[in-house]
Amino acid sequence: MTKPSPTIDYDRVSKVYDQVRSGDPEMISEILDYVSLSHRSLILDVGCGTANNTLLVSKATGARTVGVDLSMGMLEAAKHKAAGIQFVQAPAENLSFQEKTFDLVFMTEVVHHLPRLDPAIMSMHRVLRAGGRLCIVTQSHAQIDNRMTSRFFPASANIDKARYPDIPVITRCLEDHGFIAVSALIHMFKPTRLGTEYLKTAESKGYSMLHKISEAEYQQGLARLRHALSSGEKLDYAAGYTFVWATKPVT
Repeated sequence: MTKPSPTIDYDRVSKVYDQVRSGDPEMISEILDYVSLSHRSLILDVGCGTANNTLLVSKATGARTVGVDLSMGMLEAAKHKAAGIQFVQAPAENLSFQEKTFDLVFMTEVVHHLPRLDPAIMSMHRVLRAGGRLCIVTQSHAQIDNRMTSRFFPASANIDKARYPDIPVITRCLEDHGFIAVSALIHMFKPTRLGTEYLKTAESKGYSMLHKISEAEYQQGLARLRHALSSGEKLDYAAGYTFVWATKPVT
């Protein structure tokens, strides 16, 4: 599966990323509920960005956790706040680790950034130990349609459905490359009321799809969002995510 090459400069985005994004304890808790780990486990966060979720996993498990990202800017920001974690610059398609190294490989909101899905799946399969688990956290096309950003920036929904491989594509790719026990679990996050922080994130283009729509569409969406908030509309939103699990066979 081939997609257009990314046009977002993540080295530039890294300078403001932590101003508008933080780790997601609910997402990480959902991952850790489905895997058995100990302080001797080895964990890999693929597409770790500035290590928000990497840090959460490391603290929750006490296990050795490694973060990998293609953007050196993201990794430099990660190193400043997570000195005890190893970070490696590498693409997901060519992970620079020995075979059969990790007990858990996870990827949160990253799969849509991959130029090609198949090589990344093969690379993650290679570095997993026999019996190791892989978790890809993403959104289905239906979940993208239900986003609040899709309401205010409707052009972003079609753009992201072109970027995001839908769930059957991911599960079929996992099975094609040797994974077993492939399953897709839907999780609805706790409802939250969006307000000034959501507006701030949109104004900073903290959501990657806002870099993809036209400037006119972006400004129109900001105007709609500002009007909704200034008029007192209650923007209650429960995000839906899909956790795609797979296991590397023992034999």
